[in-house]
Parts: sequence; structure tokens; C-alpha cells
Amino acid sequence: MDNFGSELFTARDITKTYPGVVALSGVDVQVHTGEIRALVGENGSGKSTLAKVLYGGTVPERGEVVFSGEPLEFGSPARSLRRGIVAISQELSLSPELTVTENVLMGQLPTRLGAVDWRRAHERTYEALSDLGLSIEPRARVGELSIELQQGVEICRALSRDASLIILDEATSSLSKHAADLLLSRVVERAAQGTSILLITHRMGEVREIAHTATILRDGHLIRTAPLDQVSDDDILQMMVGREVRNIYGTRGRNIGEVILRLEDFGAQDGSFLPLSLELRSGEIVGVAGLVGCGKSELALAVAGAIPVEGSVTVEGEVVELGEVRRAIKSGIAMVPEERKRQGLLPARDVLENVSLPWKSVGVSAGIVDRRSQEVVARELGDRLNLKARSLASNIYTLSGGNQQKVLLARWLPLAPRVLVLVEPTRGVDVGAKHAIYEIIRELANDGIAILLISSELPEVLGMSDRILVMFEGRITASLDGESATEQNVAEWVLGRGVA
Repeated sequence: MDNFGSELFTARDITKTYPGVVALSGVDVQVHTGEIRALVGENGSGKSTLAKVLYGGTVPERGEVVFSGEPLEFGSPARSLRRGIVAISQELSLSPELTVTENVLMGQLPTRLGAVDWRRAHERTYEALSDLGLSIEPRARVGELSIELQQGVEICRALSRDASLIILDEATSSLSKHAADLLLSRVVERAAQGTSILLITHRMGEVREIAHTATILRDGHLIRTAPLDQVSDDDILQMMVGREVRNIYGTRGRNIGEVILRLEDFGAQDGSFLPLSLELRSGEIVGVAGLVGCGKSELALAVAGAIPVEGSVTVEGEVVELGEVRRAIKSGIAMVPEERKRQGLLPARDVLENVSLPWKSVGVSAGIVDRRSQEVVARELGDRLNLKARSLASNIYTLSGGNQQKVLLARWLPLAPRVLVLVEPTRGVDVGAKHAIYEIIRELANDGIAILLISSELPEVLGMSDRILVMFEGRITASLDGESATEQNVAEWVLGRGVA
């Protein structure tokens, strides 16, 4: 075990409950200066709740935190920030109408003669962004940036502060592998300088790569804290879920049939990906790998009819005019989008309204919605996908990330799609929920649905796909399967090293 500095904080008997849920029950955690501590557990285990207690986002019913020798006051992010506690979350806290500079240097803009020194501010922001490998104009409005670049701005703002404790709560979930690696390298540098790191991630590779110790939580209870060199991944997974988990991606027989989707000279009108030809067969899972900006996300949107395209599209031999989501759905093409909260879910609505969104005509007579008829269909879908929700009337945001993702999958099943486009289907989802989602995807493929799987997680693409397409700079540069679809080989093509 590494030799760390003095104790930074001790949390004792932290207990937090929500209506019907015990988020934390008597949890004790101690972290030292310079230590990188991973908080590991399924969604709902209490990881993020413990983080919120530390950075002031919530107040526990019981317990105390002694931080740098003094009690920590709960319930005030501003007070926690003054104590040197900085949080980076997958839930962005940026001001979209402000510039990148204003967001990065919020509360610490440099001044000269009583006024903001914008030239110096933009220079400082540019240097901070460049240090993270981010090419962003400091004067750009944050709301106009992509999700990944916004996450980069959020990270840049946090790392620009003089922090004693940095909390990373799924901070890499929207980042490419390259961008995530850069962030983690900076985190390791900060730890070497004495900053403590609390790492919350579902990516075990990141835990192994940078963390010294792991605290495992399950259902709000502390299961164990141990140096990572004393526990295996299987040990951790078993403690997380309370059962043995093996072969997370599952297995299935290859039952691939006739061509369902055919794209010919298919390209985005905005040039985000170049004209390509592609076939998807019944029961086939085709994975698409590539760096952020390679065009894979735009390909998914184009197939689903969300952006203007050129070229020829046929579904089961019938010519389809795309460029509109409704036409794509009518043709049998459905999509689970990349950002479930921004692009897929209705945030102020209940589970039933979210799951029934594409088929609201079910149970409609004379313009009147028969909610009971919709509930019957929704319950059948919930049983099929093992959806866990207190009731169909619960707000969608009361569900875990994995169950929210199941809702997005379930909503399409009554329409019997022929093609299902999945973009980052397990982003921000714990290992137990991932296993369940993978089983659902394989069942849908076994039912004859052609699946286009776009993911930034290479192990996911390798583990789930019958065939892998690699995109680089807007082009499909490789089609791999069998022995050629190794992690090393796919990674070489993803980085452009296989391109002549």
C-alpha cells in the first residue's frame, strides 16, 4: 500500500434517507492527502450521495465529517468550495449563456484597475484548456459546444482551482478514451502534489489505472475498504452486486439472416461523415468504434432520420426517404440516443409517459387517452425487461441510470422495429445494470432485429458485436470480425494507424 500524507478527512456514521430509500446507512470513510480513493458500487449504492454530502449538495440525517482537522458544515456547496472541495460531475453545472472563459474562471476572473482583465482571462483559459488537450475558443458560448466539450470545460474549471479534495463523479462518462486518459493523467499529477481524489466511475479500467484504494458500497452500506493490490476485479464485482458475475457480455448463437438495412452512398449533408455503403442483417449486431468527432454519432442520427442526408436507404428492400425522425420510425428504424437525459427522457413526466411516448395512440379513443390500457402494455414491457420502479406514476428521474436506459429500450418494443440504433447504451450505468442491458440487446437480436451499436467503450464493442466497423475522420476505414477483431487491432484503426 502506498505511503500517503496525513489524514485529510474522516466521515463517520453518515446516514441519509429519501422517501422509501436508505441512500447511506452508517457509512465510515477515511481518506489521506495524496490518496486516490475509488468509490465503487452499483447505481443506488450511495456513491453519489456520499459525494454530495462532502461537496455540500445534501445534508445527512446523522453523522459528521472532520475535514483538515475541523468539522465540515453540511448543505452549502459554497462553504465546501471554500474548504477546498471541488466536484466534477456528469451532471453539468455550467452556465450555457456565458462564455468558456466566464465559466472556467467563475469567481476568480483577473482584474486590472478595478475592471476584468479579459485579455489575461482569455489567455489563462486558453492555457488551461490546452493543458487538457482541448481545442476550444475561450470566447465561445458554452451552450453552443458539444456535450464532450462542455464536460471538458467543467473539468477545466475544477482543475483550475486550488483544491484539497477533487471529487470525480462519472466525470469521464461523456469523454473519448483519449480525453479521459488526459484527464486521468492530470488527476494523478494533482495527487502527487498532495491533492486527494475521490473517484466514482463504472469503468473498472480507470479504477485499476489510477486508484490506490477502493471503498465498495452496496445498498447504502459500506462493504469493505481495501488496497487495490489486495482485491481482484471479480472480488470487487461480487461485493458490489452481492453475487458472482461472470462473462458480462453473455453469449448467443449467430442467427444472422437476410439484409434488413442497406445504405448506399449515404452521407451527411453537413459533411460530418462522408458517403458510405453499409448493410445490416436480421439478428446482426454491428458495432461502430471511433474517436469523438470521427462521425459515428452523426451516422447514428442520420440513420434515425435526425439530420439531413444524401444517398439511398432501403429497409427490407423498400426505399425509404429519411431526413425526418417520423419517417424513420414509420419505416421500422428506432434509436436510443447518446444523452438519455437531454435527448431521450421527458424530465418532468412519469415512467408511463416516458415509456409510452412513441405509441401514445395505444388506448386512445375519440381523442381520450385510456391510461389503464397503456399501463397494461407498460407493465408487460417492465416485466420483460425487469424494470425496477416504485410505480409507473413515479417521476422518471427517481429511477437509476440503468432503469432509465431500460425505459428507452422498452418504449420501442410495441412498434416492433426492424432496425435499432443504440448510441452509448450503457453510459453511466453500473456493472449489474450493464449485464442486464446486454442480455436485452442480445434477446432483441435473437428476435431478428438488426442492431447498430455505437459506443466509445471498446470492450463493449468487442464483447457485443458480430462485426465491427471503425470510423476515422468521417470514413469507415475498417470492417472487422472473427480473429481480426482484437482490441489491439481495433485500437490501431481507431487511432488512424491502419489508414494508408
